[in-house]
Amino acid sequence: MMDKYHTFTLKNGIRGAIVPIPGLKSATIEVFVKIGSKYENKEEYGLSHFLEHMAFKGTKRRPTAKDINNEIDAKGATYNAGTGHEMTSYYITTIKENIPWAVEVISDILLNSTFPEEEVEKERGVVIEEIRMYQDNPMMGLSGDFVKFLYGQSKIGCWNISGETEDIIKLNREKLVNYHKKYFNPKEIVIVASGNVDESAEKVLRDCFEDFVNPNAQELPAVKISLNPNSSLTIKKEIEQGHFCVGVPAISWNDKRKYALKLLDIILSGNTSSRLYNKIREDRAWAYYVFPVTDSFKEAGFLGVQSGVKLDKLDEAKELSIQEMLNLADTLNEDELKRAKEFLMGKTQLAMDRTDFISGYVGEKLLLENRVDSILIELNRYSKTELKELKDLSKEIFIKEQIKSLSVIR
Repeated sequence: MMDKYHTFTLKNGIRGAIVPIPGLKSATIEVFVKIGSKYENKEEYGLSHFLEHMAFKGTKRRPTAKDINNEIDAKGATYNAGTGHEMTSYYITTIKENIPWAVEVISDILLNSTFPEEEVEKERGVVIEEIRMYQDNPMMGLSGDFVKFLYGQSKIGCWNISGETEDIIKLNREKLVNYHKKYFNPKEIVIVASGNVDESAEKVLRDCFEDFVNPNAQELPAVKISLNPNSSLTIKKEIEQGHFCVGVPAISWNDKRKYALKLLDIILSGNTSSRLYNKIREDRAWAYYVFPVTDSFKEAGFLGVQSGVKLDKLDEAKELSIQEMLNLADTLNEDELKRAKEFLMGKTQLAMDRTDFISGYVGEKLLLENRVDSILIELNRYSKTELKELKDLSKEIFIKEQIKSLSVIR
């Protein structure tokens, strides 16, 4: 359990946390950077995501991607990175004996990457294929298209995290290096060591990260999110199944009603006992999948559902989803709320056995909110959320005129 943790701040402004989890063999070292697609202007679209891809492509100490991969594999460790709208993270999971090594590797790839020209050219092809993969598979890519449909008219922000193919074609090493210098700010970095760790890890983190400075770092731009006034968009593709997203503007992640929003999300489409999963898949057999596509940012948020259905049932499935949203405030009941709470409690406590889950929770909280509450405290807030709170929020957000939909048809 994550009851005890230790936070600290390095002299350069980097924040850190040590989160011991008794009984585990593994340890995760994860670094969070406040670089994300939400902050990109039009000339920078795709750079945050591409920067993440380039992290493991070579440093002064480890000149090639092969050097890095060989070293990590030789330890039996795992690594990954991910880019979001508001942050990027990089991690290595290993055993306790390897923590000093893992911290040094992570610091090396983040602080000393050389961004070799030939690797930029090679990775350009990889990222373009990744974009095409999502475009070819609406089950994977439609949620990103939905976010872009909602917020794509904002003056700042690449709402398709990876950018478009044309953005990646125009990208070059100079742009990448300048973007790294512009936003790689120690004051916007958090490092977390979780799992089979103790406070001795703090010294290792200090030794590897405390000397990092970036006098060229700039403040992140203020972002004003503009909601698309259009209510719907239809995309035509050569597909055998129709796909759709339906959603409404909701609340930001710093709104105290976020606990009610999450429980509403679960009740509507968040698991196999949810309303829309049962009505679309189980009762009518129209779909293989039904799942939520809800998200929140500092400035705004939305609650939505996605499904892939028989082409001739797409309009009916969309209308069914819309009506379920509009009727939710009047039909919510205590049994549903109890089941949603128990689902959330169980899933969260199972995830707490994973060091990457713990580091992700702590790192995101520290980076975006500059605070961390115990997961148990967070779960307690969910447990105390009352049915009236869900009903009141439903009445506020599920308004017919506010419903947005995106469809993919043949």
